[in-house]
Amino acid sequence: MYILEVLSGPLDGQTWQFEREITIGRDEGIAEACITLDRYISRRHAHVRNDAGSLVLTDLASRNGTQVDGRVVTTNVPLAVGDRFTVGRTVLRVTRGE
Repeated sequence: MYILEVLSGPLDGQTWQFEREITIGRDEGIAEACITLDRYISRRHAHVRNDAGSLVLTDLASRNGTQVDGRVVTTNVPLAVGDRFTVGRTVLRVTRGE
């Protein structure tokens, strides 16, 4: 199990649990990790998935992009547990759950 955590932004401290994948966005009907208060996040912004034990981050053609360490995500990007990434103006990270 993994935990997606907001480190900075309007929902600072908010967490979501997931096992295989999670979609991040502003639309509750599409995104399991719904961040409605950040207007720079698209309805369906980014996706994190567990691919055979490795995490992969994908930007879903969002309007304002997704970044890892200041680099814009344009394709599938490997994501290590604990890496920080930004969607809109919100900083997130994935950690392992219990």
